[in-house]
Amino acid sequence: MIDTHAHLDMLKSEEDLKDSIQKLDYIITIGCDKEEIYKAVDIAERFDNVYASVGYHPYDVKDLSDEDIKLLEDLYKKSSKIAAIGETGLDYYRDITPKNIQWDFFEKQLELAKKLKLPVIIHSRSANSDTVQILKNHIPFPDSGVLHCFGGDIPMMEECVEMGFYISFAGNITYPKADNLREVLKKTPLDRLLLETDSPFLSPQKVRGKPNKPSNIFYTLDFVSKFLGIEKEEIEKITDRNAAKLFKIEKTVNV
Repeated sequence: MIDTHAHLDMLKSEEDLKDSIQKLDYIITIGCDKEEIYKAVDIAERFDNVYASVGYHPYDVKDLSDEDIKLLEDLYKKSSKIAAIGETGLDYYRDITPKNIQWDFFEKQLELAKKLKLPVIIHSRSANSDTVQILKNHIPFPDSGVLHCFGGDIPMMEECVEMGFYISFAGNITYPKADNLREVLKKTPLDRLLLETDSPFLSPQKVRGKPNKPSNIFYTLDFVSKFLGIEKEEIEKITDRNAAKLFKIEKTVNV
């Protein structure tokens, strides 16, 4: 099983880190601020089955400059374990960073991903219309990307799939009030479906209230399998195949 989005440096203990690494085939760990990018790369280089993505979350771009974009490129040139750019995107849920600055650094990271021939990991919260518009302004994306922890509606999902993106669901798909999200899941093409934990956030319902960890992805897998009426082993193969293709994971995965 592949967890396509986790913040391994934020896990509560080294024990949780090693437990997850032992139980999963691969994990993509995310660095999304000026400190976390180094932590993500360091963890990826410590463990064979961990890859890193580096970028800047929209909440963290207000004090950045073009030099910080170049820093991402320099990191990529130094490490063979960087598999993507991001997470980057738009977040209007809290008024932390002006929208024009979010737009600017989102676009710069999209262009960097294209330059480096890497997929991009996209964060969109309370900004769905603007997220889609920016993506449309920058198509095509030959190396694709993923809308992580998808929180949009069916039309947004369909537009993003049409542009070549994958759609990833996290533990909140299991929450009792997530009916709208499950309707999106039902309509998402299987060849564009990914699963993630977003650890240490969004623990699945069965362990809700506790810090999340990548090994909890199996709760989400079980839920998605039952909801879609597809054998758990088949969903695992499908999502692993999609993840391996997106992130260009060369080693053999159980697909």
